[in-house]
Amino acid sequence: MEADLKPLEFPAIQRLLERLTATPYGADAARALEPAPTLEVARALQEAVTVARRRLEAGTLPAFGALPDVRPALRQASNPGAALSSQAMNNLQLIMREGARLAEALADTLTIYPQDIADLRPPTVLLERLDEALHPGGTLRDEASPALAEAASERARLRGEVEQVVRRRLEALRPEGGSRRVQWHQERAVMVLRAEAAGEVKGVRRGSALGGRDQIIEPIEAVPLNNRLDTVNERINSEQQRLLRELTDAVREHGPLLERLLGALTWIDLAFAAGRMSQQMNAHAPQLRDAPGVALVEAYHPLLLLQYAEGSGPRPVPLSLDLSQNRPLLLITGPNTGGKTVALKTLGLLVTMAWCGLHIPAEGDCLIGGFDRVMVDVGDHQSLLHHLSTFAGHVEVLKRVLEHATGRSLILLDELGTGTDPDEGAALAMAMLDELRARGVCGIVNTHLAPLKDYAARHPGILNASMQFDVERLVPTYRLLPGEPGISFGLTIAEKNGLPATLVAKAREHLAALPSARTHAGAASGRDPLCQKP
Repeated sequence: MEADLKPLEFPAIQRLLERLTATPYGADAARALEPAPTLEVARALQEAVTVARRRLEAGTLPAFGALPDVRPALRQASNPGAALSSQAMNNLQLIMREGARLAEALADTLTIYPQDIADLRPPTVLLERLDEALHPGGTLRDEASPALAEAASERARLRGEVEQVVRRRLEALRPEGGSRRVQWHQERAVMVLRAEAAGEVKGVRRGSALGGRDQIIEPIEAVPLNNRLDTVNERINSEQQRLLRELTDAVREHGPLLERLLGALTWIDLAFAAGRMSQQMNAHAPQLRDAPGVALVEAYHPLLLLQYAEGSGPRPVPLSLDLSQNRPLLLITGPNTGGKTVALKTLGLLVTMAWCGLHIPAEGDCLIGGFDRVMVDVGDHQSLLHHLSTFAGHVEVLKRVLEHATGRSLILLDELGTGTDPDEGAALAMAMLDELRARGVCGIVNTHLAPLKDYAARHPGILNASMQFDVERLVPTYRLLPGEPGISFGLTIAEKNGLPATLVAKAREHLAALPSARTHAGAASGRDPLCQKP
């Protein structure tokens, strides 16, 4: 399924999920999360999230260790002749051991991963070879190969011999001449002496220390042994590079198995994070069905719910609605700030989350149908850069809807018909609704245009609805009322928000004289007790 993610604020869900992941693989998957291509894939991740939530609440959810990102190393290893660093090899060891541990821990909950849980198990031959070649800290063992072991043994012998030579020379110096310890400079045994004492030693000056106060001297009698040590070190470096290329060849040989292991780690980390998010929202899995349609029972906008839980927002009002085959379209009218846009976004966001396999916050059991796309028109599309007026911006969205919408699409249109003459806007909106009804499209349309309420009352396949408004306290309740067309209460709200009463009174007089007010008297004045003249 495709969806307009940004207008629905789905990136905020992605960021929340990313913060709950434990690995760089899961974090990248959370940032890139989008609706599944098929319901089968969505159901698989939903089952994984359900399993993770269950184990989380039972206290048996295994924790991820701190894992490095080995993807660059695997890409490098795919090139013949490449040599990974020993630290990169050590990172691969960590990943493989973590995969083996998780495979054991999840052996009793195989449905957490839709493929074979054995994908988590590392290639034993490769892991054993790396264990033989590397110290736990990630450096090559001297015994990693016979040639390396021989060269390392010779290096140890030569280091001992050259240390003795330098130490004897140090012992012959006056005590105040400098340190009595043998120092190492670029793998060569040297002395560090005060500048005034350095002239007493015949040798090679290798540099200075402590801002020039001391001199680094290689005594002449140590030069032959240091040269032999350099030769041995070159042999060691050469053999280490050969070994690293050999080990990298082994990594490349097992590359497909390692990629599958990373894929399994990614899926499971994402499922664990989604399980934690489900717990934070007290969410549960909706039923996913093949036919298009939606049934929400006391469902919450997840971001508003989290704001309330964090103490940074009011308690959200749950949304219940039913978009069925007989009534797939809902026309919502009512005042500004009444919650029409929130209802529209809540539906779109919950459907998108369900198609990502995520749980949704709701008091009752919800049903999410099979859609091919979610298309959203929310906000002001005015753009100076692209020379678009508000109305022209809405028209561009409507063109896209007409191009792609099918009987399996969910369409969410906010303020349909606005931005132009109200009569022309209403006529265009009706024509658009004719087309959507003919295609069998599901969705919500929000509007302030009174003629559209009459349209919905006279045509099948579309139901009037409104956002409840408390006329006693002059505040919205944010509760959806299916079957009841809404009233804008625009003048009432304007007066409540501080416009002068005399100005609002004149506005009511002008309103009563408008042709549209006489045609829709009930909607404009008769049903608004505060619009009646005393």
